Amino acid sequence: MSMRPLSSVTTTAVKATGSRTSTQHTETGSVVLSDGEQKKAVAHLLSHPDPQVVTRKVTDLVHTLIPSLTPRYSSNFDLLGFKITGKVQAAALTKAIKAVSQSLQPMDTVQCEKQIALMLPLLTLPRDLDDKMLSLKSRTLAAELAKYPADIVMRSFEDVKKTSTFFPSFAEFYRHIEWRYLHRKYLLDVLQKCIPSDR
Repeated sequence: MSMRPLSSVTTTAVKATGSRTSTQHTETGSVVLSDGEQKKAVAHLLSHPDPQVVTRKVTDLVHTLIPSLTPRYSSNFDLLGFKITGKVQAAALTKAIKAVSQSLQPMDTVQCEKQIALMLPLLTLPRDLDDKMLSLKSRTLAAELAKYPADIVMRSFEDVKKTSTFFPSFAEFYRHIEWRYLHRKYLLDVLQKCIPSDR
């Protein structure tokens, strides 16, 4: 089933931090992705040119671990989220959260800036855009892109290259990021709801 773009949905990005250590608390303690695991996850994501393949594999894995996982759709068949019924085993929840967390790992800002620099020769830049402002725009854009999954961001670069003539805004990238990203975010959201509230 193809995943369609979603509109008018408020999202919260998975933000990259200085330490780049992702932690999701679970009944068994916590799922912690070390720096090495995060780098490995990013490398794995970047080895897949089609983000939807990654999303499908992660969803299938979570469904295998938690069979009661079911999607929720709008009347237009847009994905609205997932639901899980019944009790979830702690070990299965831990594995599922780790898998989804790995699929949400972003590139760092340096990697994003490099991709922006590679795109610049393809763009028409205003004559009054000096090096200082171009550098600022590139850093600011990279900081925003570094909040989203690496493979999805890389795919957005390919999409934007084909449609943008001038230096693209973040909104242009987000149009290509949002509908791919939300599926994984919804998976993490529903898994986090299974974490006991007394933890």
